[in-house]
Amino acid sequence: MSNTIRRALFLVTSLAVLAVLGWSVRDFEALVNSGEVVLLQLAPADPRSLIQGDYMRLAYGLERERITLDAPSGAIILALDARRIGSYRRVAGTPGTGELAFHVGSNAAGDGVLIEPHSFLFQEGHAELYAQARYGIFHVDRSGRHLLVGLADTEARKIEPR
Repeated sequence: MSNTIRRALFLVTSLAVLAVLGWSVRDFEALVNSGEVVLLQLAPADPRSLIQGDYMRLAYGLERERITLDAPSGAIILALDARRIGSYRRVAGTPGTGELAFHVGSNAAGDGVLIEPHSFLFQEGHAELYAQARYGIFHVDRSGRHLLVGLADTEARKIEPR
């Protein structure tokens, strides 16, 4: 293969990778800007990683409930209270008023759900501030796809370092 063809192939492949990454970033930005806000109760643990810096390992209250999905992943319906804190209502179906679909995976035993992500990275030196976290703040679209955007304290206020 000639040098010209290799360069052209490299350029086309590079552009394709950049296009996919750009589309992914655009997709997540749209979710952050237009997704509904929902808070899920969490149980933080293990707030330090020597390689990654400060982070909080997360476990969610919903993961401790006995929820059985029909497939390895699917949507559950959450009921939202006045503070937008989500609680399990049922598996799948169409969300009604005050409800929201939320995509989850099934745990290995099949008797519970897994919610991603299980860690939250933050700037070094803020571990004490984030130790107050009691809720994960998610932005969720109509299909139940979600993105963790922050952590909140016991009053459901977003924790923001100064």
